[in-house]
Amino acid sequence: MADKDYEHEGDQDHISKLAFSAVATPDTAPFGGETRTDEVRDLDQYVAKGPPATKKEVASYYAYYAGNNGIGSFQYSSLLFQNLIYQAGFNPNVLPLGSSTCDVDPTAPCHVFWGGGNKTKAYTSVILIATGLTFLTQALVFIGIGSLADYGNWNPWVVRGFSVLCWAFEFGFLGVTTASKWRAAMALYILSSVTFWASYVFFNAIFPKLAHDLPEARRAREEFLNGSIKEEEFERRCSMARSKIMNVSYFWNNVGFTICGALSLAALVGIGANDSTALNNWGYSVSVAVCTGFWIVLAIPWFLWEKRRPGPTLPAGDNYLTFGFRHTWWTAKKAWTLKQTFFYLVAFFLLADGIGTTITLVAISQTQVVEFSATQNTYFIMVQGASAAVGVFGAYYIQRLFNIRTKTMLQATNFGSLLVAVWGMIGIWTTKVGYHNVWEFWLFNAQFGFTMGAQFSYGQAFMAELVPRGREYMFFSLLGIVSKGSAWIGPIVCSAIVDRNGNQWTAFPFVAALIFVPWVGIFFISEVKSRKECAEYLAREAADLRKVSGAKAAEGENDHLS
Repeated sequence: MADKDYEHEGDQDHISKLAFSAVATPDTAPFGGETRTDEVRDLDQYVAKGPPATKKEVASYYAYYAGNNGIGSFQYSSLLFQNLIYQAGFNPNVLPLGSSTCDVDPTAPCHVFWGGGNKTKAYTSVILIATGLTFLTQALVFIGIGSLADYGNWNPWVVRGFSVLCWAFEFGFLGVTTASKWRAAMALYILSSVTFWASYVFFNAIFPKLAHDLPEARRAREEFLNGSIKEEEFERRCSMARSKIMNVSYFWNNVGFTICGALSLAALVGIGANDSTALNNWGYSVSVAVCTGFWIVLAIPWFLWEKRRPGPTLPAGDNYLTFGFRHTWWTAKKAWTLKQTFFYLVAFFLLADGIGTTITLVAISQTQVVEFSATQNTYFIMVQGASAAVGVFGAYYIQRLFNIRTKTMLQATNFGSLLVAVWGMIGIWTTKVGYHNVWEFWLFNAQFGFTMGAQFSYGQAFMAELVPRGREYMFFSLLGIVSKGSAWIGPIVCSAIVDRNGNQWTAFPFVAALIFVPWVGIFFISEVKSRKECAEYLAREAADLRKVSGAKAAEGENDHLS
C-alpha cells in the first residue's frame, strides 16, 4: 500500500477515515441508531501516521535504549549513596553518638542522624525512604506532563529534556566522594533517578506507534482490509510486532548495560578502586560519569533520525499548563470503562511495587555482603546485564517459535519473580541461604534476566495489548504513574518493618505477597475483551470532544453576535 494511504492524523479525534465508521457517525448506524459493539474494532480507530519506520530509525531507537540503560542513573548512583551513608553511619548503642563507626562491629545496628537533634534511624531504613521519595516524585512528574506528550509535537522534546537533565545530575556525582556528603548523594540519587525514569518511560511509550509503523505491521493491516487475513491473524501479527520492538529494545538495553559495566570496570581498575576507601568512593563517581557519556553518544542518532509522529492538536480552550493534570484525572475516571485495562493497572500497581522493592532489598544485602566494593558490584552488574540480554532474547525466541501469547510469557516471568522474593524470606531464619552469601548474589544476577528482566519487557508489551491506539503516551504515562505511584509504598512499609524488627529480611514476606496477589489476578484479564473496550472508549472520547468543541464554537459565535 502506498504511503499516501496512511494519512497524517490531524484534528479528527483519532477516528479513522475508513468506511467502517458507524462509530464516527452513530446516527447512521443500523439497529435504531445504536452502534453494535460486536462490530466495533480497535483497528477502526487507528490510522498509521507519517512515513513508515525505516531501518535507520529503528536502529537508532535501539541505540538510545542501549545508552539509556540505567546503570549510571539507577545502579551506580544508588550504590554510591548506600556506600557513603554506611560510611557516615554509627552504632547507636555506643555513646557519644557517632563515636563508633559501623565497620567496627558489622553485626551491631548501623544508624545515621535523621530528623534533627540526636534522633537516629537505621541507614537501611533511610535508603528505603529515599527510594520511596524517588518513586513518589516520579508519579507527580508523570501526572504533570503525561498526557502532554500525547498532543501536538511535544513528545520528542519530553524525552530530550529529561535526558539532558539526567546527564547534568549524573555528572554532579563527580563532586560527591566523601561520607560527609551522603545527603548530597541522596539528593542527586533522587533527582537522577526521577529524570532517568521519566526519559525511560516516555521513550518506552513510543514503541507501540513505532511497532505499528513497521513494514510487516502495515502489510498486515493492508491484508486485513483487503480480506486476505482474518482479524485474529491481524491482531497476532500486530502483537508480534509489538513484542519484537519491545524485546529487541530490551535486548540492546542490556547489551548496553553490560558494555557500561565493562567500561566502568576498566575505569575502576585504572584508578585502583580496590586500594583504598577513598579510591573506591571515587570509583563509583567515575563509573556514573562513564555511563553518562556512553548514553550521550548513543542518544544522538535517535535525536537526529527520529521521524515525528505528532498527535492531535490540544482541544480548544485548554492550555498546556493545566491540561496534564485535568486529562490524567479524566483518563483515570474513563479507565473504569476499560475494565481489562483498569484491572491490569490495579495488578501492576501491586506488582511493580513488589518487584521494585524486592530488587532494593536484595541490593542492600548485596552491598553489605561485598563490603560496598565498587569492583565486586560491577562484576555483578555485568552478569546481570548479560543475563537480561540472554533472557529477553531467549524469551522472545521461544515466544515466536511456539507462538505463545504475551500474557503467558508475562505470567511465567511473574512467577519467577515471586520465587526470588520467597528465597529472601528464608533468610529470616537462617544465614545459610536467603541472600547472606556471595554465591547467592552470583545466582541472583545470573537468573535476573529470565525473571525480573524479562518481566519488565513483557509487562510493558502486555500493556500495549490493552491500550487504545493513538493514546499510547497517555496510558503508558498512566502506567508509569501507577507503577511509580505505588512503588514508594513498598519501601516505606518495609522501612517501618525493618525499624520494628531490626532485621531487614523480615520485609521479604510483605513484598512476596505484593507479587503473589497480582500474579493470580492477571490470569483473569482478557486481551480479546480489551480490544472491543478500547474501540468503544475511543468512540465515546471522540463524541465527547465533538460535543465540547461544538458547545465552545456556539458560545464563541454568540459572543461575536453580541
